[in-house]
Amino acid sequence: MQLSNQRIGGLLFLLLSLFYGYFSYDIQLFAGAEFEPFTPRTLPQFLAISGLVCSLALIIGGGRDLLTSLKQTQWLAVTKLLAVMFAYGWFVNWLGFVLATIFFLVLSFRLMGETKHKKAIMVAVIFTLVFWALLTQILDIYLEPGQLWHWFNA
Repeated sequence: MQLSNQRIGGLLFLLLSLFYGYFSYDIQLFAGAEFEPFTPRTLPQFLAISGLVCSLALIIGGGRDLLTSLKQTQWLAVTKLLAVMFAYGWFVNWLGFVLATIFFLVLSFRLMGETKHKKAIMVAVIFTLVFWALLTQILDIYLEPGQLWHWFNA
């Protein structure tokens, strides 16, 4: 088995998933919630198991050798995407979940090569609003609207 970029990424993702799954047991449950089918631990544990499966698929199926993978990686695009991710984490408190996520997705689509602006904006808005509705209306999770919202409503 050759060590490749995909296998190294799979190993790192495996470690991350294992730590995430381990620390999901630190989430406090409400009294009597341990017998309910859906608890605050359910989604993090599902994500950890999904991460384990995906990382094992990367480890088993990663094919190219490391030097070829490193040479073919588009480092400028990777750096830009990491910068956009960092900016999202920084702006989400100020703009709020909905606006920050829409901007993040549109910029990410553009960085990944999407040339149709209307398509990128439509997908970002629809995905964000559906995800927001799922979190706030169905799962009853409070998402801070952001400082900008409070500033305009003051």
